Amino acid sequence: MEVLRRSLGFDKAWGALQNKVWVFWFNDMSLSFRDFAEQLFHMHIGFSSGCSVHFSAVYARCSRVGRRELWSAMEGLSGEVCGPWLVAGDFNVISSMQERVGGSPANQRNMEEFNEAIGSCGLSEVPFDGVAFTWTNGTVWQRLDRALMNREWADGFDLSHVSHLARGRSDHAPLLICCQNGGPPKRSFKFLNVWRGHPGFQEVVQREWGKTVEGEGMAKFYNKLRMVKAGLRVWNAQVYGNIFSKVKEAEVLMKQREGEFDMSRDPAARASLEEAKAVYARESAAECQYWRQKAGVKWLQVGDANSAYFHSRFRQRRNCNFVSCIKNAAGIWLEDIQAIRGSAVDFVSSLFASEQHGWQPPSVPFTVPQLSAEDNGLLAGLPEMEEVREVIFGMEADSAPGPDGFGAGFYQGCWSIIKLDLLEAVKAFFQGMCLPRSFTSTSIVLLPKVAGASCWKDFRPISLCNTCSKIISKVVARRLGRVLPSLVSPWQTGFVPGRGITDNILLTQELVMDLDRRLRHPNIMLKLDMEKAYDRVEWPFLLFMLRQFGFQERVVDIFFRLVSNNWFSVLVNGEAAGFFKSSRGVRQGDPVSPGLFVLVTEFLGRGLHHLLLSRPGRLFVLAGSQVPYLAFADDMLIYTRSSEDCLNAVKGFLEGYQQASGQRVNVNKSAFFLASGATEAQEQMVSRVLGFHRARFPFTYLGAPIYKGRCLSLLFDGIEAKMRGHLGHWSTKLLSFGGKMVLIRHVLASLPMYLLQVLNPPKAVFIRLGNICNSFLWDQRGEKRMHWASWERLCFPSEEGDLGFRSFRDMSRAFAAKLWWRFRSGDSIWAEFMHAKYSSGCHPLEASSVRPSRTWRRLEAIRVVVEPKIRWCIGEGLVDFWKDRWALDNPLEEVVVGAEHPHFLVSEFLTRDGWDEARLAQWVPDSVIRVIRDIPFEVSQKDRLVWVPSSSGLFSVNSAWEFLRQRRCPSLVDSLLGQPALPAKMVFLAWRLVRKFVPLDVVLKSRGVMIPSRCGCCYGEEEDLLHVFVTGPIASQVWTRVSRRFGFQMRNCSTMASVFIAWFLSSDTSSMNHIRVILPIVVCWFLWRARNQERFQGGRWEVNRIIWDVENFIELLGRANKLRGFHFKGDEDCEWRRLVSCPARRSSPRAIAWEKPPCGEFKLNTDAGVVNGRAMGGGLVRNYQGKLIFAFYKEFGEHGVLEAECLALLEGLQLCRQRGLAPSLVEVDSKVLVHLVVSGAVAKWPLCNSLRKVRRFLEGFPATISHVFREANVPADKLAAVGLTGSHVFEEGSHLPAIVRSAIVLDSRGVPGVRWSSEDG
Repeated sequence: MEVLRRSLGFDKAWGALQNKVWVFWFNDMSLSFRDFAEQLFHMHIGFSSGCSVHFSAVYARCSRVGRRELWSAMEGLSGEVCGPWLVAGDFNVISSMQERVGGSPANQRNMEEFNEAIGSCGLSEVPFDGVAFTWTNGTVWQRLDRALMNREWADGFDLSHVSHLARGRSDHAPLLICCQNGGPPKRSFKFLNVWRGHPGFQEVVQREWGKTVEGEGMAKFYNKLRMVKAGLRVWNAQVYGNIFSKVKEAEVLMKQREGEFDMSRDPAARASLEEAKAVYARESAAECQYWRQKAGVKWLQVGDANSAYFHSRFRQRRNCNFVSCIKNAAGIWLEDIQAIRGSAVDFVSSLFASEQHGWQPPSVPFTVPQLSAEDNGLLAGLPEMEEVREVIFGMEADSAPGPDGFGAGFYQGCWSIIKLDLLEAVKAFFQGMCLPRSFTSTSIVLLPKVAGASCWKDFRPISLCNTCSKIISKVVARRLGRVLPSLVSPWQTGFVPGRGITDNILLTQELVMDLDRRLRHPNIMLKLDMEKAYDRVEWPFLLFMLRQFGFQERVVDIFFRLVSNNWFSVLVNGEAAGFFKSSRGVRQGDPVSPGLFVLVTEFLGRGLHHLLLSRPGRLFVLAGSQVPYLAFADDMLIYTRSSEDCLNAVKGFLEGYQQASGQRVNVNKSAFFLASGATEAQEQMVSRVLGFHRARFPFTYLGAPIYKGRCLSLLFDGIEAKMRGHLGHWSTKLLSFGGKMVLIRHVLASLPMYLLQVLNPPKAVFIRLGNICNSFLWDQRGEKRMHWASWERLCFPSEEGDLGFRSFRDMSRAFAAKLWWRFRSGDSIWAEFMHAKYSSGCHPLEASSVRPSRTWRRLEAIRVVVEPKIRWCIGEGLVDFWKDRWALDNPLEEVVVGAEHPHFLVSEFLTRDGWDEARLAQWVPDSVIRVIRDIPFEVSQKDRLVWVPSSSGLFSVNSAWEFLRQRRCPSLVDSLLGQPALPAKMVFLAWRLVRKFVPLDVVLKSRGVMIPSRCGCCYGEEEDLLHVFVTGPIASQVWTRVSRRFGFQMRNCSTMASVFIAWFLSSDTSSMNHIRVILPIVVCWFLWRARNQERFQGGRWEVNRIIWDVENFIELLGRANKLRGFHFKGDEDCEWRRLVSCPARRSSPRAIAWEKPPCGEFKLNTDAGVVNGRAMGGGLVRNYQGKLIFAFYKEFGEHGVLEAECLALLEGLQLCRQRGLAPSLVEVDSKVLVHLVVSGAVAKWPLCNSLRKVRRFLEGFPATISHVFREANVPADKLAAVGLTGSHVFEEGSHLPAIVRSAIVLDSRGVPGVRWSSEDG
């Protein structure tokens, strides 16, 4: 050690942990040492500058039991260390399965304990570069060595980085840890969404935008953007000011006003304090919005302010993307920042530089679908204002802007100012103008694809386009999306509307079962990896494919102008480098790029399909329908046979495709999968022909594990690691409880749910995922706390007594229901394959298999539950007559019992004129025939499934979850606690109080924690729940004074639930969201806060202070516009009623009159109502003079309002047809019904059948349907309310009730009704 110290030039050295750890340092540093558990050597390092840090060197034991002492030592240190702390060394354990290759699977419990220790210590990974594994014995590679940092270290050294150096003679890779701060990058303009809330913002933009500039179309628009940019720079500096300085100033002022109020406590001081608090809240909200935009966190929209969390996520993201060193093409490591930037520019510019010289079009041996003239017209048509508006407001306001600095938030906030000039610019492009360089300038950010990215090939170039360019591109992309399904092969699912990525995963898992078939030339799977696929697309090939698909030249020109004048600069560590023009490729990040790329890859997909079909023995042998390949954009699996002839043909075609398109197959990353019994000779033959390597199961495909055999828990280690990464990072410890709730729901809605759609994990996985979420919820700032309830207990809606999370098991069943729905729909390649494999020749309910896949077993388990909730809306009639539910709520085989049920399709009972009633009479009774007779059908349309639990008739996972989930009986007190006006932390406390989930002394004793107890408010009794919150001397005085405002006294409350119920029942006019329900929750919150201040901060319980806090909080609710008039129903005399800040509303009268139809035409008006559950409707037909032709009234039985409206309309149309009348206009006063009829939506059962009839009648007349206000539909409204029995048709006006007759007369004379419209004043 001494020899090494001198050779390295250090002044001092020390050996620790039995000389396993050596420390060297200089004299100007002061160190203090501590050993822990013979595995951790902790140092406090002081520098001459006065700052200090903590560093812990780790040399962990090899056994799990031995490492537990290390984890305990680290957790103990985390509570002692104040300041920056770095932990590094050999931990002898990995954190996820991705950190190990070779050997047997890693022990799950080892990883769990390590991850729990990291989380409980509040540590996170320091990003690394270099090799992925730091240790190897030649057969197993693992990442055992790492560095971890706490929040303070990340704040102080935000660009810390670890380099994995060469192992040399050791089996471990040395770690080089670089600790540095990020210098301020060059400041460039970036529009801040927080500006939009300033009262002077719109005025500044309006003034600058109104200035005269040069140019037309796009040039004019960009010049106006430049004027606004200059104006906003000045305005931000002179008016808006620095966000962080304003927050600090507001905080200082608030503290000053608090001190003044504490001294005087007079009304003037109180008003000044409230004003200062309002200013501080406003400035803090602005800071929070600023960091939310910088952090790019789109999921956190509700909860308390989370500025610290957003700030930390921003730093974390910047740290992960920071490039401290890189290996260039020659294998030389570059550390100088200028050299790194130059290398990045060289790499990216070479990607976008064409390598084709003298390009020749390839031959096309396969047929290609052709785009129709109508679709070409759709693509080339001039956009209208509404289309552009939909595009802009469909963008994320916080999305990253391009080089001009204007994100979608500017376009949305200033839409009324810029819309005319923007539409002019967009139209100029569609009229043939080229995109100027100012529009197409693009910043490329390089994002690491893998941890420890060490060369530029490990980075993904993402284009940050100017929003003005992105708007035009998105208009084109939306139009292209409408025609893609008819052009793209069914086996390509990427970016094609109506197709899903899950089909690829589900089909692959099915096809893996056929891989081991015993064949002369075994089945084989080829996994292609395309190198920088988007960036290498040659433009001549792109244009060639567009013309092959029948795109007209004017449309081809639109696409070419979108991709051909793009200019790029590369962002390296936040600063731009280079400026060059591309000569090939489509930009990743451009909305139109995915659609264009899919059209390019159609050559590959259709060519492979043609190649495999051209000779026998090339197609993959399987049990279902044929699948030649599966693709999601550039991610492709090819299914073929392992004969040398076939593989040579595939190789030859791939080479031709690469030469024509510019694409390049990455041979090193591409792989093949052979049968388990494949010989070594077969494996060598495939490797020799293709150059690929053999991969083993399981492997990851599109983010999901593909496996053989049993579904083991270890397959889900990756998703568990991702969840820990999201929930366990120290930055999440900065979240408020509201933020925690939203983060848990965000993780549940994205990470595990994706896998649950395609896989059914073992129960152990559900338990582990729940434990991860539960620990995150209950533990505080890395410290383990008591888990008051299990995860499954929390997974109920709030009205049933819990926090509204969703159980993983329930969601898995909901996704299984979705699979069954998709299987029954039969409109995807997966459903087609499954029908061919499992239910060919039999009904899906009766299908079975000797060797089923895990997916089929999942379908079998759920079909008995889900099938009764499916109905069929008859079209062509390819529905099982006996077994499917198409006529009644039960299948006909259950209704017609005791008879023979031969297999029939519904289509066998259809004729041109309607139902074949004679044949129906042979099989079903008259009561069923009467029902069937009224069922509409349309043989030119497909049969459609109707999902009963959904109001729209379409399947949704939410409705399936609601139908399948675990349930509890709703409770009154729990329904009272869900107050949207209150912060989540207050609602959560009330929920905990009702369940005694609070760490009071007596409650802790009941759970086995033996501690001495005393109450801080009286020092006389034990700290009991009711004593602290209800009966204690302080609490009782608070409740007395608060309840006095409402004239009642709270008595005999033996539980916290009875407190909330007593307040709710204290008035006959109280509702679930009344002030009498809100107030007790607020009181409990401030009692709890007073208790904690006394217990942990040495404060004192004061009744006046608590009362003042409660009143001040209610005042703040009013200022935040959280209080409404309904909160004070029956308590209008309450002092807080003045806080209701309803905007001034102005009611203006409008004259609404019934309009006569054109000369020679008829108009039908209908209406309906429901009284005591009994539905009735009426309507009338009048001519162009307003004269009555006929009127009707009919009872419909028990129906909802919408069904009654539809039945009344249907009755009127049927009567018109019977009389030979053809009304050209139909009017109803139900907007929902008009929308359902016009949109062609399915609607719920049995409304869907009535809607089909209505649409058929309207098309047959033909007639148009429209919505009118009730004032223009008075006769129909009166008819529906006359209250007659049965059905009546009135041929003469004299037979109508007098109130209806008078309404008809007024309509015929053009007398309008008066409608009062309330508008914001």
